[in-house]
Amino acid sequence: MIDVLIVGAGPAGAVAALVLARAGARVRLVDRATFPRDKLCGDTVNPGTLARLKSLGLAADIEARGLKVAGMLVTGERGVAIEGRYPDGVYGRAIVRRDLDWRLLQAAIDAGCEFEPGVSVRGAFVTDDRTGHVVRGVTIGGKDGGLRVDARVTIAADGRRSTIAFGLGLARHPPRPRRWAIGAYYENFANGVRPEADRGLSPAILGEMHVRRGRYIGVAPIPGALTNVCLVRPSRPGDAELRDPAALLSRELRRDPLLRDRAGDARVVGPPVVLGPLAVDATGATIDGLLLATPRDSSIR
Repeated sequence: MIDVLIVGAGPAGAVAALVLARAGARVRLVDRATFPRDKLCGDTVNPGTLARLKSLGLAADIEARGLKVAGMLVTGERGVAIEGRYPDGVYGRAIVRRDLDWRLLQAAIDAGCEFEPGVSVRGAFVTDDRTGHVVRGVTIGGKDGGLRVDARVTIAADGRRSTIAFGLGLARHPPRPRRWAIGAYYENFANGVRPEADRGLSPAILGEMHVRRGRYIGVAPIPGALTNVCLVRPSRPGDAELRDPAALLSRELRRDPLLRDRAGDARVVGPPVVLGPLAVDATGATIDGLLLATPRDSSIR
């Protein structure tokens, strides 16, 4: 029996695997995807996260490869804009999520974690003892009952739509809000100013969040002369606009007074990615043998 089984090799799963493996635990990490893989994301790492990665010895490559982010620009309608800079000398980084996840996963493997890609987890394996339910591992693959993988502790780090959390009734999609994200990479998207350049410092960018009635649009320049554009908006089943996400993104950019000119010559690189519904509520219930990776407020909006 292994000490810890981690389901999901994104940042939460990979970092947990790294820390545990360094501490001497026998760790097995599984994911249904084959890495490196693409992932819809804002593609930025904030200074707090970067500091945590630095404490683990994981930040050097990210800092070297990522674009420096000096802060955030948040705009509203009617010309409202707030620019927030990080303190002098403090930066985040813009780096493609595919590259970030792959580097964190490689560090976990180097620490001694066993990684197995292409594994489809069907659910947690639960037994009962005198104290109640106990998670003893997971069941993976197979149409004839699947294969059981035993572990002393299971960590469910399998994301917004966790097979383990939903299967155990520990998470659900609430009826409201019902928002979906549509993200794509663009080339020739006119990026905002690099605010450090005027001060004689090495160039740094501002991340952008443009909040509009019923929706918001995130913009982030990334390495490779590309720009990440992500729209989040309400949607219901049968939403015809989601059938052509590229056209939907184009319409939203054209209608926005701050973004229409910058996107005038932009071209989508690759098909847009659609993800939703985004909101997930966690019950806060606990089961022995299981750690569930969820935000502190037990809700993802």
